[in-house]
Amino acid sequence: MMNELYLKRNERKVTFLYPVNGKKNVLRTVSGVKVKSFTGPNGKGITVHESNGLHKSFSLSKCVASL
Repeated sequence: MMNELYLKRNERKVTFLYPVNGKKNVLRTVSGVKVKSFTGPNGKGITVHESNGLHKSFSLSKCVASL
């Protein structure tokens, strides 16, 4: 599932679960438009323009599939 987020075309809607602050055991729903994919020193990730107006980057190793 997470590889699908990486391969998904830019400007497409995405929805997934991600840990609060990137490290807690509580998940939050992230929904928005995918801006770009990237590969960094800690693995693959995506940048999302969320519906609340924020641009954020997410590590694919921490993403959880939406229910």
